[in-house]
Amino acid sequence: MSKGIYFLANNQVLDLVIAFLNSFRRFNPDIPLCLIPFDDNVDQIRSLRSKYQFSIFRDSSALGACDEISLRFHNNAMGHYRKLACWKGEFEEFIYIDVDTVVLANVSFAFRFLSEFDFVTSHSNLPELLEWVWKPSIFSARQLSDAQIQFSANTGFVCSKRGALEFAEINEKLQSAVDLSPHMQLSCKEQPFLNYLIVTSGRPYTSLLRLAHTKGSRRIFFEHWAGTKGLEVVDGQMMENGKQAPVLLVHWAGEWQPRTIDRFILPLRKLLPFRKNNSVRALRLSMPYRELWEYYRFLDDTNNA
Repeated sequence: MSKGIYFLANNQVLDLVIAFLNSFRRFNPDIPLCLIPFDDNVDQIRSLRSKYQFSIFRDSSALGACDEISLRFHNNAMGHYRKLACWKGEFEEFIYIDVDTVVLANVSFAFRFLSEFDFVTSHSNLPELLEWVWKPSIFSARQLSDAQIQFSANTGFVCSKRGALEFAEINEKLQSAVDLSPHMQLSCKEQPFLNYLIVTSGRPYTSLLRLAHTKGSRRIFFEHWAGTKGLEVVDGQMMENGKQAPVLLVHWAGEWQPRTIDRFILPLRKLLPFRKNNSVRALRLSMPYRELWEYYRFLDDTNNA
């Protein structure tokens, strides 16, 4: 059975991609990896293909279908919805990972849970996640059960199977999802819609966090959101009380994009001759755990772009 990893990107996030790929290949040197183009602007990322050994998703009809779905929720095609192409890709079992992450362990352990579940996210069923999927009005809409709403998964890490979401099924549900869009947190792009598809699929779903709690095992690593403090960075790893923390990946969702002040300071910072990271194009200066991200971005100085 073919197994592999998908990531979604374009040239605009080249620095994120380099950090992601350096970290991913350190801990996952052999697993197949495939780029899903966020849009047509991927020539710089394509140039990294031989170094990091990844293929490129080439089913233009599937990508076009994702763009059409995006238009039902937004005024223009948002490349984030191309994540849906994973379910029509080359791998029979796959993991999708956002590139605003660094990966700190081998991810293959997650595949074993697909014997019991068709969808495994990293985090779910946390009250603080709900606001990034649904607006409070979703409960009064009475279209989803409380349990379905409370799942509210972060979709920056998804382990699943090809065909678990078919485009025919997605299109059948599209209008009902659009009807719920006033209750969706669409600033998070595809995340509410993908949650909707998962919880209405009729297939079993869970998250690594829930599995870790129910099985009581520290052998299940999962995502650490960079906005959560408390861990220490040592030699490219996350440490807790002097021991390696059970962190599969660190995710900077909402924590890396430059703010207004950064857009003024960054051009000046690039003029400083003694900073090796002046080549980084646009990252928030106050980005939490920045030293971890820079460790992997500059792991191989030949990657400076």
